[in-house]
Formats: sequence, structure tokens, C-alpha cells
Amino acid sequence: MELISVLLEDNPRRVVRRALAAGWLRAAIVPVGSTEQHNEHLAMGHDSNTVRWLARRAAEDVFPAAVVCPVIPLGVSEHWMDHPGTLTLSPETFLHVVYEICDSLRRHGIARIMILNGHGGNRRPLEEKIEEFRSRLGVRLDCCSYWDAYPEQTRRELLSTGECPGHAGEFETSVALAAFPDTVHWSDEPYPQQELRIAQASRAADDRRFFVGARAASADKGQRLLDIAARWLADRMRRLLQD
Repeated sequence: MELISVLLEDNPRRVVRRALAAGWLRAAIVPVGSTEQHNEHLAMGHDSNTVRWLARRAAEDVFPAAVVCPVIPLGVSEHWMDHPGTLTLSPETFLHVVYEICDSLRRHGIARIMILNGHGGNRRPLEEKIEEFRSRLGVRLDCCSYWDAYPEQTRRELLSTGECPGHAGEFETSVALAAFPDTVHWSDEPYPQQELRIAQASRAADDRRFFVGARAASADKGQRLLDIAARWLADRMRRLLQD
């Protein structure tokens, strides 16, 4: 019995059980995102929305060999706590959740797992622990951030600011305009300098620069960027599935 959907949560247990028993289902993608500030115009769930979208595309390309787990919607975001609405986990808590999801998959016989990251704050904790995870789990485990798909030349060609990933600037705003435009909330208001209390001077400067740079975004740029990342991830999934 083939999967009803590449999204794990959409399938009843009998479908998953029989897909595993038949050998069709052999891999899973664990998308990790965040709930955090994305400047004045993007929804706080942007990172989670992006990895969900890309994980689904990658799994569809190898259907029915992989499922997409529910997105982990909270990440390591202490650096954005100057902005109300941001939610953060400690690195230890975040990594514990990621590990236990991978371990759940392993216990059901899924021995090929991709951790797909969509938030900059998650990257270093994952990189520091991934070898330990591989050793403890004993599975074929891949881990990447989706923006690794873009070589420097692509970034220069597609982005007038050249900044990728940046934070809610031209790059992320273009992605949102292409994949989920209803989460882009433009305003004609000027940059709210007097309302913000950003403790670190470099982050304050970046915040204003991304506010301005976001206006260079377009849905066309975003679609081209998404297509590149989706192909790159599908290729990684195919390599992960090779015997």
C-alpha cells in the first residue's frame, strides 16, 4: 500500500505499517525551523514554512520512499529575544527533541533520515552533535541547511543584495512571496527606530539593512531559488536512499 501523502501526519497507521513492511518507505525528512521575529513584514513562522515546503517537494520527488515528519517549529533563537513574539529553546532542549524524533523513526525501521534545517540559530548546535547522533542511532543520517544549495555565483546572479540567507531581507522575502505570499505583510510605515530596543549594535544595523533590502525581493526570484533548493535536496535524498 503506497502512502496517501508524503506528510507523515496525513497517513493512517495501516498505510505506514504496510509501506514499511513492503519496503517502499525507507527514509524520512525531519524539518527544523523556528518561531521568531522576521523583521516588520514576514510572519514569525517563516523558517518553519520554508522547510516544510522544501521537505515536501524533496519527498515527492522520491515518492513513496520518504515521509516528511511534522516541522519542529521552535529553535535556538536567544539572539532574537529583543523582539517580542520570538520563542526560543536552549540548544540542549532543541537537540534532545531532534534526537528523540530520529530515534522514534529508527525504532520503526527507518534507517535513512535527513535533518533539514531552516534557521540559522540551529545550525551550529546541529553541526556540533551530528556525528554523535550518527554513532548513537546507527542509521544513515544526513543534516543540512537548505541555503547550502546556493553557490556564491547563484547568490550574486539572483540577489541584488547578494545576501543569503540574511534575515527577512531580499532572500527570505523572495521565498515567501513565491511560496506563501499571504505571510508577507508589507507596510508603508518607516523603519520603527524609536520602538526597537536591540541590545547589540551590529544586530541593530543588520536589522535596518534587511528592512531596506527586503524591498528588492520578488516572487520570480523566490521561485527560482526554491526550485534550485528543491532539486538539490531531492538529489541528496536520492543519494541517501542508495544502497
